[in-house]
Amino acid sequence: MLDVAIIGCGVIGAASAYELSHYRLQTAVFEAENDVADCTTKANSAILHAGYDPEPGTRMARLNVEGSALAKEICARLDVPYHQCGSLVLALSPEELPHLQKLYENGIANGVPGIRLLSAEETLAMEPNLAPNVVGALYAPSAGIVDPWRFALAMAETAVENGVQLCLQSPVTAIGKTPGGFCVQTPRGAYEARYVFNAAGVQADEVHALLEAPGYAITPSRGEYYLMDKSQGAQVGRIIFQCPSQSGKGVLVAPTVHGNLIVGPNAEPVPDKRDVGTTGAGLAYVRKTALRSVPGLNFRENIRNFAGLRAVSTRDDFILEESAASPGFFDLAGIKSPGLTSAPAIGALAVQLLRQKGVALEEKP
Repeated sequence: MLDVAIIGCGVIGAASAYELSHYRLQTAVFEAENDVADCTTKANSAILHAGYDPEPGTRMARLNVEGSALAKEICARLDVPYHQCGSLVLALSPEELPHLQKLYENGIANGVPGIRLLSAEETLAMEPNLAPNVVGALYAPSAGIVDPWRFALAMAETAVENGVQLCLQSPVTAIGKTPGGFCVQTPRGAYEARYVFNAAGVQADEVHALLEAPGYAITPSRGEYYLMDKSQGAQVGRIIFQCPSQSGKGVLVAPTVHGNLIVGPNAEPVPDKRDVGTTGAGLAYVRKTALRSVPGLNFRENIRNFAGLRAVSTRDDFILEESAASPGFFDLAGIKSPGLTSAPAIGALAVQLLRQKGVALEEKP
């Protein structure tokens, strides 16, 4: 019998497997696709957020700041491309300055290191290619960029080297309760496990429904991107945000760890949880909006468009909890932005949840 079954091997499942692999546990990860990090993890902004955006007191706020520091350590340990370049949130009109003040206060309350407000002159001195109508910015030096696919792959690979069983092309088709825990059914066989972690991304509510009615629903939000040639990579040296809206952190312009420039995303709810197609309207919106921040962008130097899905749930915060009706079944769900940043802290939380259940965790040498 397995001690732990993890469903899903995006960055949340990979981080959970990585942390659990430090202990003498029989752990297996079940991934529906033919590789790790094959869905949301490989198609996002590749940003490690500083932590000023989430509301103070939320899980998002705490895990964002913790995850940012942990991600930096893990990337160094596992040789994952990472660069702490810092970020700027721009105010493009005087009316947006109060929002910067609110984000600054959030950042102070959340413990974001080094955060400060900049004047227009200070902002343009940092990034001369920004729009000349910038009136101020919020600077967060702890923000960074990463290769998200290699980040998840490195954690999953290390977990496997430490004894975790990785089952690819193994979608979970049924979950039943047993006297000792749970039976997880896949096309490749059935597995019994004492504990289950549901890290199935946009399918997390469907996976939970295999066992019982979930207390939440997930409607994916699709974000579309431009990946620019390296000829555009020097346009900005930091992650450039606009003031966020209710639909997300808005269209960003950011360098990548490979020397390119990434631009996007928009935010569009989609009913199909596999709809990662790009649209003319969506890309036109991204382009028009990005030019408000960096008017010199040359979109003729675009080399790739893509879209990714975010697991937007009916709850505002991350869903990180044990089922009341089925003890031992844990949701790691509704992980939208800053999910990539928070992943290492969520993995560490998975260990804490087992400790709280009284599981004896013996560290491996």
